[in-house]
Amino acid sequence: MIIDEILGKAKTVAIFGHVRPDGDCVGSTLGIYNYIKDNYPETEATVFIEGFPACYGLIRGADLVCHEYDGREVDLAFLMDTPSFERIGAGGALCFEKAKHTCNIDHHISNPRNLCDVNIVEPEASSASEVLFFQLDRERIHKNTANSLYLGIVHDTGAFKFSCTSKRTMNAVGELIDKGIDFARIINDTYYTRTYKQTLATGYVMQKSKLALGGKVIHSFITEQEMKQFDISAPELGSVIDTLREVGGTEVTIFLYPVNGKFKISMRSNYVVDVNAIAKEFGGGGHIRAAGGDTDMDPEAAIEKIVSLVARQI
Repeated sequence: MIIDEILGKAKTVAIFGHVRPDGDCVGSTLGIYNYIKDNYPETEATVFIEGFPACYGLIRGADLVCHEYDGREVDLAFLMDTPSFERIGAGGALCFEKAKHTCNIDHHISNPRNLCDVNIVEPEASSASEVLFFQLDRERIHKNTANSLYLGIVHDTGAFKFSCTSKRTMNAVGELIDKGIDFARIINDTYYTRTYKQTLATGYVMQKSKLALGGKVIHSFITEQEMKQFDISAPELGSVIDTLREVGGTEVTIFLYPVNGKFKISMRSNYVVDVNAIAKEFGGGGHIRAAGGDTDMDPEAAIEKIVSLVARQI
């Protein structure tokens, strides 16, 4: 196993994910963290990722995550679920210049596969957590690692309903369940459950939503002022696009919300449109059926441009 080979040589490890971490980012980073804690107790491991929803706190180690890289030098740095250095969160890009050894584990089709010393990139996988699962010694995966990986797989497969879900994915899930994971609690508390203010904000976004291209596209956005009205943060809006996506007859879903002075673009497609290609027009990327980027444009103007790009593909 490559992961165990490189871990066996490291006494200090730093683990990073992408900006605005989602369930797979949190699951994969805490997955390798818990694997280290269980099997390499003398190794000092630290996870550096930005803020994430409080519901992910049920995973061991979530309360120990650092939200900003502190400049330390390490033997080994992991880059999880991240396809470029520009996408590294928590100010972690500097760490990869100083680390003695580096490893990238990812599943984004836009990943160039040359970011680190070791690059394990599988675009056909459902999630970085799935990629990591098959790189670990299965006999040494214990419950806390399994909980972490299950979280990641659940979120990047949309609770197993997205097209990225495969037989291999479900085989991994079956083995994780055999580890005694809290599968019902994880899927209920982190995927299906929302806070009251998240529910209100989601309802507002749905109310603002519009259809385009004869109902093939649904789009909406929320402004910074509106977010303040609902007292809601960007990480708490992560599930909104999945709710928009539930509208029948739509092929593409578009949702914009403000982050760090720009509008974050989230896009999903069902069967036909390559949203990764559209995201590249905005300096972003991701997957064929799920991708995103950022824009300085007015949200309505940005949506108009995205819809025109969708129309070319349809």
